Amino acid sequence: MQLKPVTAIAVLLLVVASLLVSGCTTSTTSNTNQTPSATTTSSATSSTATHAFLEKYLAYLKNQTANVSKVLEVTWINNTSARVDTTYRINVMVVEGGNYTGINYNSTYIVFPTTQDAINFLNAMNKTAYSIDKTPYPSGGGYRNVTGHQPMYYTLFRWHESIYRNYDISIEDNLIKIETITYVGRVD
Repeated sequence: MQLKPVTAIAVLLLVVASLLVSGCTTSTTSNTNQTPSATTTSSATSSTATHAFLEKYLAYLKNQTANVSKVLEVTWINNTSARVDTTYRINVMVVEGGNYTGINYNSTYIVFPTTQDAINFLNAMNKTAYSIDKTPYPSGGGYRNVTGHQPMYYTLFRWHESIYRNYDISIEDNLIKIETITYVGRVD
């Protein structure tokens, strides 16, 4: 008669052990990348190839800054996004009441399959501290120089954290740019 409680406990232990083992062997993935990928299953290209539009855009940036004392470093995050670090050194520049000898731009560029995908990504971002900048798209902007036309959809969000640092998020059709702008070398 004491066999039933022992059997029940043994069965319960086996069930708990099997659940623990199955939980340990279940395949899980963790994405700790802070910059979300713009790649989707239907539009993904080879993992070794970079996005042709983004390559052209970054080449344009490099050519535009060739005549300015700067450092431009490109780090590909995946085939549809890249981080660009740029440092401009200048004599003196007045920005918001301060004089600076340089500007650092830390930018992440993400290209999406469609403008709607980029809008959805932008809408999902926390932009609480940002305000919309009413500046029109520059006539010589990178998107226009790469595609031959102005973007159909352009918006710039800006957050002035301090006189030393600004944050920008912009969308140019299917291209999102997330940027930190830091003014360095204050001289008064």
